[in-house]
Amino acid sequence: MLHEYKVAMPLDWQPGDKVIVPAPKTVEELAERKNSDLEMVDWYLAKKSI
Repeated sequence: MLHEYKVAMPLDWQPGDKVIVPAPKTVEELAERKNSDLEMVDWYLAKKSI
């Protein structure tokens, strides 16, 4: 299931918790991330609900 979303789960993840989105690889991806609805922890760490 998580492979289709291309995300990772924190160690203590429970169903309903947010998952971790991979870090952006380009400046363009970073700009898209800043304009998205992701929960930004830092520029490289973002979370979302699935």
